[in-house]
Amino acid sequence: MSSLRLPNGISFSKQALIGFTFFFIPLLLVDFGFTGLEIGILMAVFPVMQLFSSFPIGAINDRLSIKYVMIAGMLLESAYFAGLALFSGFWAVLFFFALGGLGGNMFDTSVRSLNFKALGDGKKGRMLGIFQVATTGGFGTGILLGGLLLNRFAFGWVLLLSSAAMLVLALASWVIADVERIRFPIREYRELILRKSTALFLFPLFLFGLHWGAEHTSYSLFLTHNLGLDYFWMGLYMGIPVIMLAAISYYTGLRIDRKGSHHRAAFFAGILLSGAGHILMTIPPAPVSFIFRIVHEVGDGMAAVSYNLSFSKIFKVERIAGETGAAYTVILLGNIVGALAFGPLGSSAGYQWPLIISGAISIASLAVLYPASRKVGF
Repeated sequence: MSSLRLPNGISFSKQALIGFTFFFIPLLLVDFGFTGLEIGILMAVFPVMQLFSSFPIGAINDRLSIKYVMIAGMLLESAYFAGLALFSGFWAVLFFFALGGLGGNMFDTSVRSLNFKALGDGKKGRMLGIFQVATTGGFGTGILLGGLLLNRFAFGWVLLLSSAAMLVLALASWVIADVERIRFPIREYRELILRKSTALFLFPLFLFGLHWGAEHTSYSLFLTHNLGLDYFWMGLYMGIPVIMLAAISYYTGLRIDRKGSHHRAAFFAGILLSGAGHILMTIPPAPVSFIFRIVHEVGDGMAAVSYNLSFSKIFKVERIAGETGAAYTVILLGNIVGALAFGPLGSSAGYQWPLIISGAISIASLAVLYPASRKVGF
């Protein structure tokens, strides 16, 4: 576990830099004069790049290198931040969004691969909980700091700061130890992913992924238009629940280690809380909405640790980077469909509707998830 302290620490810092601006980006895009459809397309670029790159990156992690993919990813994300600070035309922004989506997935897939490959027979829940703390805790901290920074400084300066800091993290990653590389036929990935029981389990995760598309296109706009929050209060509203997500992830991991089969109950409870919170956080005023936002993030934390643990059970460690990359592709596809569908819906019907509808779909996915989980041996 000590070998993961540096990569997880870098992951925490990197996610904080992303959190500075990520949920606030739609506000910048509105200032650029983009339509709801254009914003939906741009926010879909991140998961589209992840969709097409997750499996190849995972396969490279298994067969070639993890460390150098992480470094290359951070260099691309640095370019993404600089590009958004310097350009405002749609096609230029689209190009830099593509760089950011690819770079972010290169790093995220690689650091996740490091954690999965380090899992032993015991304390898997705790290790996955720590991994969630590193990612979501850093992201939540970044949102909090981002609200403060954007309330005081111009958006462009915050983006340039993020770009420079990402370069520093890329340099720090040179000292991370790489993992052992293993050779095996590429067809072995396909045999497991296309297994009927695995596909049954992954389809409902596609439905769950829709709510991230709704958040990426409509969440910050809902906070400004429906609740009337400025950057400072948005940072608090968004950041504190994400930090609580990190805390509940760690607690869920500990409970799973102690209770054994507890991860299955935590998974279903997490999906239910996530969906219900997503629907009910559209209720004004802001303090009431904030309480249900916390409920939603608690659910997300419970679900994330649980399905990551299921991946560690289903997939073999020597191929786990590629296989989890393929599995995450399904979730990302839901994110893309959600962004493309909910971006125009939010601007035309009201920014609360993408949150309500995607939350209801998450709850409905339980009807498929429960029987599918039994068949896959989750």
